[in-house]
Amino acid sequence: MIILDIVFCVIALMVGYKFKDFYGIFNQYDKKVLNQLFAYHLVITITFFYYLSEEGGDALGFWFVNYSKNYTLDYILEIMSFRQASGFIMLLNYFPAKVLGLSFFTGTLLYAVLGYIGFIYFYLIIKENIPSYLDLRKCKIFAIPIFPILLFLPNLHFWSSGIGKDTILFFCIALFIYSISNIKKRFFGILIALVFSLIIRPHITLFLLVSFGIALTFSSKIKSYQKIILFLIFSIGFISVVGYVLQFLKLESFDADSIQSYSTKKISVLGKARTESSIDVSSYPLPLKVFTFLYRPLFFDAPGILGILSSFENLALLLFSFKVLISKPFAAFRNSRFQLMGLPIFFFIGSLAFSLILGNLGIMLRQKTPFIMALIIFGYWVILRNEMKKRNVIL
Repeated sequence: MIILDIVFCVIALMVGYKFKDFYGIFNQYDKKVLNQLFAYHLVITITFFYYLSEEGGDALGFWFVNYSKNYTLDYILEIMSFRQASGFIMLLNYFPAKVLGLSFFTGTLLYAVLGYIGFIYFYLIIKENIPSYLDLRKCKIFAIPIFPILLFLPNLHFWSSGIGKDTILFFCIALFIYSISNIKKRFFGILIALVFSLIIRPHITLFLLVSFGIALTFSSKIKSYQKIILFLIFSIGFISVVGYVLQFLKLESFDADSIQSYSTKKISVLGKARTESSIDVSSYPLPLKVFTFLYRPLFFDAPGILGILSSFENLALLLFSFKVLISKPFAAFRNSRFQLMGLPIFFFIGSLAFSLILGNLGIMLRQKTPFIMALIIFGYWVILRNEMKKRNVIL
């Protein structure tokens, strides 16, 4: 099977490297940054591979379970009936892992390329929606340019490079946000993103529909008839999804008592996932819960070497967030395009929801990745617009 592994690794690397060329709008600088992101993503992928090999994780189970004689295709389909998301990942891995017998490293590389394609779509969102985005290179914090450096934050790549739900979800979110700017031409992308995210984490699908549905009502840059059409699409999507989400989360409704009960239960369960990184947030006020989700661990509570490295990243995010807050974000929100408008709403809904249920720093690092990307892209727009206004340049 070594030959097959080599063939699939080469194909994966070629697809990842050449994917940006499918879009003719990238200039030479864009391609340079995307090539650097690709190389960096591969380095993080190898790190992720060796980390899992030593520490273990869900990715190993998702791949190696298919090597077991007991795990037939019928049995995996049966698992999907009560553990849909995990069963779906096993089903995706069934052919490459069990039928072809590809190695865990090859599987990791295949997923990593999918995660990197997510970065390409996020870069496209920046390019299409932030005028004069290259001027972001002049916007600095402590003499460090915020663009494109924040796109290289390690955790963004670490949790979008492995076998599992997080990588696929990262790709789906990027693809959905990119595609909604042109529903007619990119409808297939929207369909893929919604179907896969609905199977993996339906509440994230709901967050996306609600966030960009709200953005639609605020946007002044979309014509009335387009608003009506888009609003109907988002409404139908929301109505179709909300019942499934309640069933997935085992909730009767989204009332305060049900959410509080669910939150308490989840904090108790997820806080025990890794004892060394679990924290009791049940008594925290809501602002501190949100802060914990977004910006911890910091140096005073960092669990191990990875925690210390994450603390540097979280400090950078904290400084960036402060810069965004003092750069007139509400004015930027009112004057932003539809896609950009949905990003902070998605960020706030996701941050609020997950801060209520997570009590484990390791899980927080993994779950917050797509929301941090939303913060970074919208923050780029806020800071650039503010800097341009100081120079009397209107974007």
